This record gives sequence, structure tokens and C-alpha cells, in this order.
Amino acid sequence: MKYLIADLVTEFQPRFDNLKNLAKPFLYCGDRASDLKLKVSDEWLNKLHGKMEEGVSLEETEEFAYACAFNKAILPHFAMLVHSSGIIYENKAYLFSAPSGGGKSTHTGLLCKAYGDRLHIFNDDKPIVRAINGKPIAFGTPFDGGSGIALNESAELKAIVFLEKGEKNSISIPNTKEIIKRLYLSTSFRSLSKSTAADILSLFDILINQCSFYLLTCNTDISAAHFSYDNIINI
Repeated sequence: MKYLIADLVTEFQPRFDNLKNLAKPFLYCGDRASDLKLKVSDEWLNKLHGKMEEGVSLEETEEFAYACAFNKAILPHFAMLVHSSGIIYENKAYLFSAPSGGGKSTHTGLLCKAYGDRLHIFNDDKPIVRAINGKPIAFGTPFDGGSGIALNESAELKAIVFLEKGEKNSISIPNTKEIIKRLYLSTSFRSLSKSTAADILSLFDILINQCSFYLLTCNTDISAAHFSYDNIINI
């Protein structure tokens, strides 16, 4: 099957209904050649499943496996996965990034509760950032991380927000070193070849020069959504 993800014709064959259903909105029936061909062997899938947390199904493992394969394959196309919850507001994308359990979905959920008539979540775990004609664009993917939110939408990337939990809401601007560190962690890569490292650094350079970055410390009260909206989104 062919899918159009981040404007890349991506060929892969899901085994299970979970990924098949998530990928349906991305089906591609045009005549473009495949940009990417992804394969996940039964051996690798079963090996990966054995490393997952207890209770994670083989279907969920398949989605994670293809997300990893896709993330690796897209680097030469000036694209990468950012572990985040992404919203679209006035045709601009904002990614709220944090480690698993770091509160990204909670925060974007609060934003939707407070401003759901003005913004929405387009992917709640694994959106893609890709530079097209030198402009950073955020894309939805069929990889939802179990949230069920994986829309086939895209928008110009306005900001990436690194979240930290705290009792009080506060915001600061990270320096370049901190941005690179946190971006790298958000991509889920742990080792890179020289060529892929060069690709990702080129993309980092585009993002740093064209996007806003914030370090947001926030609580889980609705006040955090108002603080985020006033200081990051509606400016």
C-alpha cells in the first residue's frame, strides 16, 4: 500500500487493523513513485515486542516499529519525528514536547478545553517536522502513540514548546545549546551515522532560525492553558 505522509509517498504493508485504520486517511492513489519503502520483518517485530512494557499488544508494537522505521528513513528528506502533541491555531502549528508522562497530552487537552473553538490537536504523539523550500512544516502521521488522534493535516510550524511539570506556570527562552539537546531527545534517536547526523543538524539549523522555542513550566490546572495561550499562541 502507498500512503502520503509529510508529502512523501511511503510504501508499507500493515499487518494489523490498528495501523491499517490509522493509515486510511493517508492512503495515496496517485502516480508518484514511492519516496520511501518501509519493511518490518516478523523477526524484528517479535523481538521488539519482547522489549516493550508489559501489556503492550503486538498491534501497538507494530505501529511503534513502523514509526521508528519511518523516522529513520525521512532524515535525508529534511524531516524528523518530534515526540510531542501538536495543535493547529489559525493555520499555524505548535508542538508541545515532553518525555512520556511529561504532561504534553494533558496540556494540549487543557488548551482544547479552554479554546476548542479556536484550535485542535492534529497529532497527539508523533507529528513530523519537515523543511520544504526552506520552510518548516508540521505534518500529522498515522502514528498516534495510543491516543487515537492522528489527523492527515499540516501547517507551517510556528513554535516548539518544551514542557516541564511545576506548581507555578512560567516561561523562558532556551538558548541554542538547550534547544539542540531537547530537540535531539525528542526525536527518539540514540545513535546517528555521520551522514544522518549532518541531515538532522541541517534541519535543526532551519528550525532554530525560523521557529520560536519556549521552555514552559506548568501545572495541570486550566490556568496553565490560559497562560500558554496568552504567552505563546495568541501573540
